[in-house]
Amino acid sequence: MKNIIAAVLVLGVCGTSVFAGEWKKDGSVLIGYGMPGGDVGKLVDGGVAVGLDYDGYKINDMFSIGAGFIYTSAKKTASSVDYTISTWGLSPYAKYSKEVDLAGKKCNAYGLFGIGFYSVGQKLEYPAGLTAYNIDATDNKLGFNLGAGLMYPIADKMQLGLDLRYHIVASDLSYFIPAVKFTYSF
Repeated sequence: MKNIIAAVLVLGVCGTSVFAGEWKKDGSVLIGYGMPGGDVGKLVDGGVAVGLDYDGYKINDMFSIGAGFIYTSAKKTASSVDYTISTWGLSPYAKYSKEVDLAGKKCNAYGLFGIGFYSVGQKLEYPAGLTAYNIDATDNKLGFNLGAGLMYPIADKMQLGLDLRYHIVASDLSYFIPAVKFTYSF
């Protein structure tokens, strides 16, 4: 019983020190190019990638937690067969940030790691005479992503930068997404 009480006290102290930060109000929009990898990367070309990020809770000067939404779409036509794959993902993440000096401005360099829920839609369309063979399927996966970026201040509450992320959705599907990121602090 003493061990249980001690464990609860330790968790309580650690929990309050970890969550002694503040809520941030940073919203971001990402526009980039999704490059599929794995077996799916052999079937389709790269395509558009758009995303939204919210850096919600700042634990201290270096660490924060937030959430992101990403949508990618890629298509390829081969032998008059259209193959389209689209993915959307919702991923909470932990972020490490560090201020760096770049040309006299204080920029924000960061790295992040997230585990999230991904929905993958696949569509295979044959020519008009073979419509019975068309496929339209959706599969839900648990995946993760790694990312890094550099944000440059352009105004009092605005930053512009480069965001690089690698999403591993399944054993046969991954995405590398370089994106331009615009952040506004509310």
